Amino acid sequence: MSLRARLAYAFFLLAAAIGLLSLLLGYVVFRNLVERDIALDLAEVTGRVLKALEITDAGPRLSQGDVFLGTHYVFGFRLSRDGVPILEGGFAPKEGDAWRTAKVPWKEYVLEVHLRVEEYRRALGTYLRASLSLLLPLLLLAAFLGSYFAGVLSRPLQELAQAVESLSSLRFPKPLAPVRERELARVIHSFNRLVEAVRGALERERLLTRYASHELRSPLAVLRSQVEALKGGLLPLERVLPHLEGALARMERTLEGLLALSRAEGDLEVDLLPLELTGFLRDYLKGQEGVRFRYLPAAESGPGLGQLDPGPTEPAWILAHPLLLERMLDNLLENAQRHGAPPVEIGVGGGKEEVVIEVRDHGPGVTEEALPHLTQPFFRERKEREGLGLGLALVEQGVKRLGGTLELENARPGLRVRLRLPRWRGEAADLSR
Repeated sequence: MSLRARLAYAFFLLAAAIGLLSLLLGYVVFRNLVERDIALDLAEVTGRVLKALEITDAGPRLSQGDVFLGTHYVFGFRLSRDGVPILEGGFAPKEGDAWRTAKVPWKEYVLEVHLRVEEYRRALGTYLRASLSLLLPLLLLAAFLGSYFAGVLSRPLQELAQAVESLSSLRFPKPLAPVRERELARVIHSFNRLVEAVRGALERERLLTRYASHELRSPLAVLRSQVEALKGGLLPLERVLPHLEGALARMERTLEGLLALSRAEGDLEVDLLPLELTGFLRDYLKGQEGVRFRYLPAAESGPGLGQLDPGPTEPAWILAHPLLLERMLDNLLENAQRHGAPPVEIGVGGGKEEVVIEVRDHGPGVTEEALPHLTQPFFRERKEREGLGLGLALVEQGVKRLGGTLELENARPGLRVRLRLPRWRGEAADLSR
């Protein structure tokens, strides 16, 4: 039996149990009310008969007129002594009818009063039939609602099961829609994060494999050709050795770059802490030569030139880790100093919702065609340049970990790299004002 069927069946049984319990309790309450009315009515007609009885020389008789006039009750009485009837009146009980009898002593006699309770029993039966007839559509409604709500509750689990099955086959499902139930919401949120983590890990594996094969193919070809030339006696060792050393050095740099990418992914798992960016940058730049600090305009977008160190502005709080942020800035400054020209500037600014870090050099910049590819690992606009082309790739990974975006553009002169990070507003940020 499926989970949905079990939930629907459980809901139906619960509704049926509640309905039957309500019916039983209602029947008991109504029956007690009927019994109380019967007892009161029987006491009333008994008192009426006792009030009308009197003793005469001829024996007991009714002193008043007909006691049956002016009442809607159907009843009768019998006055007896030693089991012998002395006086009777009204209706006598008949077989098959519902009657209730009360016996009370009166002088040396025994008075029996019979009250017909057929109408009371009929009312009780009518109530029971009406309740049962109402219970049937309620059970059908409960079955329908149980099936509906079971579907609502099990649908996220069914989607999650399908998504897990797809993920087990390395077919990445779309992110599951959030739900209002807190427990299911946590499971679905965690699963969506798991899918993204697995997707990222496989993508990084594919990229590293592709980059490794691409970057190592050339030095391996050089090594093979030089070794074959050396074995065939085509070239002397003195001419082959520099080529072998160059190819090995390139392979070593490539492997170091691949390891740097792997280590960077591990660094992204560090806990993020509140960090006041302006003070952090001032402390960071104390160990950097030839780098100027400036404030950016207050507008949320648009590069602007800003003014050089105009003085303190509103504290810029972000969630980051100092070591991760330092590594990102080290890569940006190394790129700016290696491929650009002085002066190199670091700016900070932003708006109400974000903080902007900007690193700019005043070199030749890059071509517009190369601009979208600068964050690809091992991409170099000109192969003769130094480096592996990993700096901006590492920076982009760090920015994504901090929940921000990376922007690249030609500043004419130079290249402008802008990190947009979400502004953090918490207790520390509030107390600093």
